[in-house]
Amino acid sequence: MKDTGESKEQQFTVALRLRPLSDAELDESATIVAHRVDQQMVVLMDPLEDPDDVLRANRSREKTYMFDVAFDYSASQEEVFRGTTKGLIEGLISGYNATVFAYGPTGCGKTYTMLGTDKEPGIYVRTLNDLFRAIEETSDDMMYSVSMSYLEIYNEMIRDLLNPSSGFLDLREDSKGEIQVAGITEVSTINAQEVMELLVRGNRQRTQEPTAANQTSSRSHALLQVCVKQQSRSPELQQEVRFARLFMIDLAGSERAAQTQNRGQRLKEGAHINRSLLALGNCINALSDKNGHKYVNYRDSKLTRLLKDSLGGNSRTVMIAHISPASSAFEESRNTLAYADRAKSIRTRVKKNLLSVTYHMSQYTSIITELRAEVQRLQKKISEQDRRHSSERADIRHVQAEVQAHSSQEVERLREQLLQGFKEQMEIRRNLMELENSNNELQVETSRHLLIIADWEQERSRRRRKWRLEQQKESEGKEESEDWDSSESAPEASETREASTARENLLLLMSEQKNLHKQKE
Repeated sequence: MKDTGESKEQQFTVALRLRPLSDAELDESATIVAHRVDQQMVVLMDPLEDPDDVLRANRSREKTYMFDVAFDYSASQEEVFRGTTKGLIEGLISGYNATVFAYGPTGCGKTYTMLGTDKEPGIYVRTLNDLFRAIEETSDDMMYSVSMSYLEIYNEMIRDLLNPSSGFLDLREDSKGEIQVAGITEVSTINAQEVMELLVRGNRQRTQEPTAANQTSSRSHALLQVCVKQQSRSPELQQEVRFARLFMIDLAGSERAAQTQNRGQRLKEGAHINRSLLALGNCINALSDKNGHKYVNYRDSKLTRLLKDSLGGNSRTVMIAHISPASSAFEESRNTLAYADRAKSIRTRVKKNLLSVTYHMSQYTSIITELRAEVQRLQKKISEQDRRHSSERADIRHVQAEVQAHSSQEVERLREQLLQGFKEQMEIRRNLMELENSNNELQVETSRHLLIIADWEQERSRRRRKWRLEQQKESEGKEESEDWDSSESAPEASETREASTARENLLLLMSEQKNLHKQKE
């Protein structure tokens, strides 16, 4: 298999959502300092600023921020979904990775945006509904396999939300440099209802505790990963497979101990949350550097290691920042807006995950076995047809004897009809037998070409093993040095003319087999 996708530059999509004032903020007589001016502009005013202070008129902390899209408290869940995530679904089916994550201080509505409620579902449910609807519309021509996993990062430890009894899991890096969670539960399904039930079950396992800032504060980062694999239903010797991953992430909110009044375990949780969000902020700062010379340290936390592709790699990424418009949350809102504003300049190199899958030598052997069994089945079918034809001819002779007992005129008419019908039936059966024989010959010829290709593949493997043995013997006489590269790959043997001709003939034979099937139908 090889990746054949072409990469192109993609800019971060950054959205902002303002929630309404909470009851606690209203009780504190907090004023609104964050306003949405239009569909993209947000203004943040300093609540401590005195408009009559002439000396500090040029030092105003009022600032304007521009985003790809901005939502105020009147925006519905459907509007947020359409403005941020809906456009990613078509690309996901085409083979482009995608990531959506909610960012902001605690108590600003991140979980509501991502998860929602039964009456107003969030991005998780709406995205999965649209994804399965798009799969269903194209399922006649394409085969799909969908798998999902759901985890949380709590106190810098990874926990499987679909199987909490598995304990804490480790992060590992595979040979391609991709970060994987060892032992994570992956559920394969194309049933939207089943996915929703798993999602609800996983959310019940998520760690939530009340704080002074938020009665249902999420104490962990929740990551939902959905993998979509697509390939054509028509069997070919060479298949193209599209594969893409969708990350939907509900981050825990940053918090100040003075605001949340946390003590003991809650204080420890807050420290870990702030640590991972600080690492995320540092990555955003480094990635948004205009010169591109800053080192991006993804290893400061498990969150940033998992989001490596989403932040600076192969993914279309949407960041939904959340702030409170209250004057009491001015500092948190200003920091969040500053991070979101920096994220706008991050660019990723996205490419379509298109895999070209060809059959290997071991698969040729199974194909030949299946073809031989098919030839035997067809030969047995021809023999049964011959016996049935003999029996039918005897039945026709019996009918002719009975017809002779009728009047000569009626007998003659019936005889002509029977003979005509018999001739047409025999002609059709003769044609079918000829097509069956031709199909058997094509099957045998196909098997012969596949054996030629299999022999060549085996010879190539033998040469590779021989080359490796020679290289090993040569390396035993050499001392290790910086100039010697032990990872040199084996030279590729050019395909023989006979094998190339066999591959070309296979395509022709497959085309002829399709024509024969159409004629038989």
